[in-house]
Amino acid sequence: MKGLTEFLSASPTPWHAAHEAGQILSNAGFARLDPSSERWTTEGEGAHVVMGGMVVAWRWPKHLSGLRLACAHTDSPSLRLKPRPERRGPDCTMLSVEVYGSPILHTWLDRPLEIAGRAFLKDGSSRLVRLASPLPVLPSLAIHLDREINDKGPQLNRELHLPALAALGEWNLQAALEQAVEGEIAGTELCLVDSTPACLVGAGELLQSGRLDNLSSCHALLEAFTGLETFAHWPVIALFDGEEIGSELSGGARANTLLHLLERAAAALGADRTRWLALLSSSLGLSADMAHAVHPNHAGKHDLGNAPFLGHGPVLKTNSAYRYATDAQSAALLRTLARDAGIPLQEFAMRADLGCGSTVGPGLSASFGMPVVDCGAPLLGMHSSRELMAVSDQASSTRLYQAFLGH
Repeated sequence: MKGLTEFLSASPTPWHAAHEAGQILSNAGFARLDPSSERWTTEGEGAHVVMGGMVVAWRWPKHLSGLRLACAHTDSPSLRLKPRPERRGPDCTMLSVEVYGSPILHTWLDRPLEIAGRAFLKDGSSRLVRLASPLPVLPSLAIHLDREINDKGPQLNRELHLPALAALGEWNLQAALEQAVEGEIAGTELCLVDSTPACLVGAGELLQSGRLDNLSSCHALLEAFTGLETFAHWPVIALFDGEEIGSELSGGARANTLLHLLERAAAALGADRTRWLALLSSSLGLSADMAHAVHPNHAGKHDLGNAPFLGHGPVLKTNSAYRYATDAQSAALLRTLARDAGIPLQEFAMRADLGCGSTVGPGLSASFGMPVVDCGAPLLGMHSSRELMAVSDQASSTRLYQAFLGH
């Protein structure tokens, strides 16, 4: 669990998460390849590519066979700073934001937030940035000024009520950033993120943190992949950016980037395009993303015949409209792998009168033309600034993903 909490703390943004994932892979002996290079070496145990908030890693197979492709995503719902965010308030500096994804907005109130992201310098280089100060905050309105707040909940207008208080008086973000990176900045992408470290709660069986959705899945895949000892097919993991906003980025699951990278890897192994397309026809995918656990105070929000609980193992996710990619074939495979490995596997389907979210799974299935199964660890408070999961579910999910990659 220490490895996960350290990963969470070091990954306030998708770009930080991708950097940390690259470090884990490099430390495990996987060569980092330059995507712009025309020649890729096949020496060593495997390789990886980092592109912004996206990471792809694979082991070099002795014999080319179908992919076993397991995916997650590095981004989480957050507040993103506008390009010119400073706004003068009554004797203070506020920072204007746009909402990224679908966070539970009121959970971002009254907590220290951190400014983090990436900066591109005028000399052509780039830097990851985290500002230790200030820690902006979104203060709640006093109950004396809104007597109905406990009955109706906070009514937050995204433009009027989400600018964050950064400092009393005047404060200049650009100057603070340039001091931090020691250079002139030409462009930035910056987030406001939860700054409170991950911690164990309850009786020590629960982990609370920001960004568990979906960094816990990313870390589980990294652990499963780097610890893989034997494999029958071609094991690959991909950590995408942009899932929370539809995956239509160059580093997202709906782009052709992953297909192009893996076709190049296949070509480095001697496969022509016909052989590559044949490989795809015998490939299988797994989308690792968190699942809605039964909330003890809101059990009626679930179909209890298809509902997962914290601490009972990873969750097979199914939806008849294929908001999850799982079909009968991929579900049968995952159930068999879990049974043979002695891993408890829960099942989830949404109440018929409620809509569900989606994952990278359907886009992955469509672009690769292969069966994909959707699964993930159960979670409470999904898209809150602080989410909650069971420690044991992280370990059992890692074991299941390793069984998938190795089979």
